[in-house]
Amino acid sequence: MKLLFTILLLFICELYVHAQIPPFLNENQFRASINLVDDFMARFNGNKDRQGINKKDKNYEINKILFLFNGKMFKSYEDSLFIEAQKFSDFIAKNKIKILYSDTTWFAKAKCHGNFAGKEVEFLLYLSVEKRREQMYKWVITKAVGDIFKLKPTHHATKAMLMPDDHETNFMSLNRITTEKDDYITYYANKNFHVDETSIFFALVYNGLLDIEYVSDLQFVFFQVPGYIFSIKYFERETDNSGWLINSLEKVSDREKENKLNYIFN
Repeated sequence: MKLLFTILLLFICELYVHAQIPPFLNENQFRASINLVDDFMARFNGNKDRQGINKKDKNYEINKILFLFNGKMFKSYEDSLFIEAQKFSDFIAKNKIKILYSDTTWFAKAKCHGNFAGKEVEFLLYLSVEKRREQMYKWVITKAVGDIFKLKPTHHATKAMLMPDDHETNFMSLNRITTEKDDYITYYANKNFHVDETSIFFALVYNGLLDIEYVSDLQFVFFQVPGYIFSIKYFERETDNSGWLINSLEKVSDREKENKLNYIFN
């Protein structure tokens, strides 16, 4: 009876596995595909193997990273980008570099489409992981970027100002700046004022003026590897080289990396 139960359980598990495979992939392609970001991290860190790589190969540690790249990035084995990818993979293997979900130096970049005042708009949201309490995290919006958040006046207006003697009339003209053309408002700010696009995003959503309808493009950018920045995107295709794959690799200095992080985290 116990043996029968075990056989039945294995049969059910096998059916479940096959039920999870998208119809456009065969079983081998599905197992090779990197279907989750967590799966990408596990393979990068060596916690999960990819079929087709021989562990006895002396270049195993390098190859397991190379298999994480979008193969269509490279024109040939002599391609300068492929050579850089090899150096990148070798550096990771030799230094045993890991990427962690809890790390603060990776973020999501989402191209959002929405509706603002009856018009279709698009903008970028940068999101990062923030710790809530021990071993618990959440995603937070770190930065918003888009033309609708820049508050650009439609015309140059030299008369859009508060006069030097307005203090003598209890600044009655403050009423005028909110009843005239709304997009002139930044003309009344001091010359060093910088529009905080992220605050504008929160204000528009808070007041019910902006709706996010969907995300058309999503990538995750990683800063954890010294001297490099790389990003991953999802590729849905009928090959072993599919799912979340490295689609950009940039060699940068520490100063460049710091500047880019400061831009995101302000």
